[in-house]
Amino acid sequence: MKNIEKATNNMKMVYSILCNLKRCTIFELQKLTKFRDVDLCLALGYLLQNNQIYQKRIDNMVYYGVIAK
Repeated sequence: MKNIEKATNNMKMVYSILCNLKRCTIFELQKLTKFRDVDLCLALGYLLQNNQIYQKRIDNMVYYGVIAK
């Protein structure tokens, strides 16, 4: 149960950051959240799977942002 709560809180934090900044790279998100690679990737994966955020490659960088509703 603790792992589910942690993952949910991580996902909410990432989503909140993306709502405020509109678009970020994984490196920017890692600096802002201070999450380990695995924790950040799980949060991003959950948000992507649920169509809450997008992942887009621009030039040689991958960006994440919130999908407008």
